[in-house]
Amino acid sequence: MIKVIDGSSYLNILSSGIKNLDKHRTVLNELNVFPVPDGDTGTNMSMTINAAAGDLRKATDDLTLEKAAAMTA
Repeated sequence: MIKVIDGSSYLNILSSGIKNLDKHRTVLNELNVFPVPDGDTGTNMSMTINAAAGDLRKATDDLTLEKAAAMTA
């Protein structure tokens, strides 16, 4: 059981969410999203969050939850 979430734990949680997002990307792409129903909603979401996760993976080992969340935002 996790009692404290640090930057590393946050990245693990985020990575799990990314896997789930990627698993359902096709369904998300089928959403008709305002303002432009262009069929790439899931792809755009995946690319955005993967970029944030990539930055976290490059961060130092002493990454705090606060720093990790700020980087993701």
